[in-house]
Amino acid sequence: MRWDPKGPAATPSWDGLLILHFALLPMKRIFDEVHGSIELDDLSVKLADLPEFQRLRRIRQTSLAYTVYPGANHTRFSHSLGTYYLADKIGNKLLKEGAITGEELTLVKISALIHDLGQFPFSHAIESFYITKGLGNKELRDLILKSHISDILDDYGIDHKKVRDLLNGTSMLTSVIDGDVDVDRMDYLIRDSTHTGIQLGRIDLDRLIFTISYRENGISIQDKGIISLENFYLSRLHMYQAVYYHKTILGYELFLRSIYSKLLEECETRLEVEDIKEMIERGTFPYWDDEWVFGSLYRCYSANPNSTTSQMIKDFLDRRGPKVVYEEISYDNEKDTKFNEVTDRLARHIPQDSLYPFEEKISILDKSRIRVMTKDREIDLDGYPTLLRSIPERLIIRRVYVDRRFVNRAREII
Repeated sequence: MRWDPKGPAATPSWDGLLILHFALLPMKRIFDEVHGSIELDDLSVKLADLPEFQRLRRIRQTSLAYTVYPGANHTRFSHSLGTYYLADKIGNKLLKEGAITGEELTLVKISALIHDLGQFPFSHAIESFYITKGLGNKELRDLILKSHISDILDDYGIDHKKVRDLLNGTSMLTSVIDGDVDVDRMDYLIRDSTHTGIQLGRIDLDRLIFTISYRENGISIQDKGIISLENFYLSRLHMYQAVYYHKTILGYELFLRSIYSKLLEECETRLEVEDIKEMIERGTFPYWDDEWVFGSLYRCYSANPNSTTSQMIKDFLDRRGPKVVYEEISYDNEKDTKFNEVTDRLARHIPQDSLYPFEEKISILDKSRIRVMTKDREIDLDGYPTLLRSIPERLIIRRVYVDRRFVNRAREII
């Protein structure tokens, strides 16, 4: 920022003031096991100290992955800090390139820091119960942001509506947080790989960040960074298979969701959508976390240890969850499936609450949204020789789980 105090342009721009303001504020350093030293400015410290953000210390990043990978006990808290770090790194690169303003850099960093505020206890395991009732993590995050957090942002001169628009929108800035190759995925692939011990999530972050550009309708990658991008998408595919949709981990998530629904019917009767909204208003929401769920399981079991629900709770805690009896894995093209036929056949012989059918089509990449910059021109992915053209765009998983006591009968029926 050039500023002549005696000249006609004696008033610096808003962008310059914002950068200067945050640069002069005291910084706090946190050591992260993935990225090393992470520096937080004054506003970020203020947000991180809020009970709603501290709650993320008590929500595991990979839900029930610890049932298979004992080291996977890392949290949404550390992931949020890592996402902030990467947003700061990419944001400053975009700022130097003139692609964004100083105000937009601040918006990107803050949005990255708080992007997971709406995560449910045990993440997707419990979220799937509420999605059927119209409440997902994005809707929950919006409710939290509309509380006193919006006042804090406004006090620092940040329009909270712009933060919400960035988190929920489709702009170039949104794609940095939630897009094709975003800071959220960059962090969790490496972090989850580190804590599970699975080496499939290792990616060359520096090369990827240095060679990528963001657009509203996708990304562009310099040809010298194409291998790093290939590695990113291969890591994503492999981590989905080895961790996020691992057959045992997924089985326990389905099991916990079933237990949770019974928990609300029999033991914790005030946890419908309106009750959660009321918790946010009363300020008790920050204590609805993984530990709360465990506490509810213990209370429900102790109250009536001989009930069917208590037996399910005991099986969950003793790691005696449901088993896969049928599985189909495919990529891109739909193959002939017997999933519905098998599910219907099993449903005629096995109790409904002991049967857990699962079907999901998981997006891995959208090749139409990737362009390659080579020799001062930009071309479609189809025109460049790269492994990306061979990576499947979708992973399709169909499984049927049954409670352990019905495994032999189910296999005979199939």
